Amino acid sequence: MSQTEHNQRLILNPSWQGASKDLADAEREAYAKQQAAERREHEENERRMAAAKTAEDEEKRRAEAAAKPSKAPPRGKGRPTSRGTSTTTTATSGYVAVGGQVTRGSVRGAATGSRRTTSGIGRGYGAVRGRGGSGG
Repeated sequence: MSQTEHNQRLILNPSWQGASKDLADAEREAYAKQQAAERREHEENERRMAAAKTAEDEEKRRAEAAAKPSKAPPRGKGRPTSRGTSTTTTATSGYVAVGGQVTRGSVRGAATGSRRTTSGIGRGYGAVRGRGGSGG
């Protein structure tokens, strides 16, 4: 009886266009669902490929970084500059030890006075300055 009522409602419905139209609509709907599923799968594959490429590039960058020697400054007191002088100063007294001599002025050599960081060879004329003395 429910099937008969259903059929009667369909026949009396002014917007119903027949069973063949219903089948075509169902097929069109199934095709649209299939296309959407394929599109989502394709997009997911593209995301996976992009993620894999990003990971590969990152791994390659890490390998290159590991292969390059580190240019980090040596650890210790003060950082050597391009001329090999120490940047450590004694701000309290204003006097700085240079190769065993105590002079007043800019930093040249080790600030502690116990040892020099460079040999002093090849600095050129007037490289070591101070008050009094021979002047280089």
